Amino acid sequence: MKKLLLLFYFLSFQSIFSQNILDFELKNVELQGMKPAKINQEMKNIRIAQNPFVTENPEIISKLDYRENSSLIRKIYSFIYDNPKGSDGGVVVSQFENKDDLKSYLATTFEQSNYRVLVKDLFLIRIWSDYSLHVEGRETSEDHLNKLEKYYINLGAKKVTLKVDKSIITAVE
Repeated sequence: MKKLLLLFYFLSFQSIFSQNILDFELKNVELQGMKPAKINQEMKNIRIAQNPFVTENPEIISKLDYRENSSLIRKIYSFIYDNPKGSDGGVVVSQFENKDDLKSYLATTFEQSNYRVLVKDLFLIRIWSDYSLHVEGRETSEDHLNKLEKYYINLGAKKVTLKVDKSIITAVE
C-alpha cells in the first residue's frame, strides 16, 4: 500500500511540474520580432477578451475555424503573436472529443507554407507564422515554425504531413 501511495504522489507531483501541451508560456522559445498580441477590435468582435485564450463556445469556435466540420472541435486554446508591421503568428490547439473526430477533421486539412500541424492525443496543434521580414541575420517565418515545431515535438507531439489541395493548383501550358 505504501508503494502504491508513493507512486501516486510521484505521478501527481510530476504532472503538476511537467510541461503540458497546453502550456502557452513557450518556455525557452523566442519568436524574434514578435510579441504576444494585444486584443484588437477584430478579436473583440469574435468575443476574445484575452491572449492566450480558451473557448468551448461553438459560435466562437465556428468564427475562428470557419470550416464545415468545425463543429467537431470541442475546445480551442490559442496564443497569438504579432509585430507592429502587421505580421502575426502563434499557436492554435484544437481539442476533439475522440480520435475519429480528429481524423475526420485532419482529412479536410491541407498543406500551406505558413503553418504546420502536429497531433498529440486528442489535440491538433496548428502553428503558424506570417512574419514577412527577410533581413539578413534576422529570423524568418520558417525559423519561427521550426522553433515552435521543435517545442511541441519535445512535448510529445508528432508532426502530421498534410495533403496538397489540388483544387487550387492551376495547370500551366
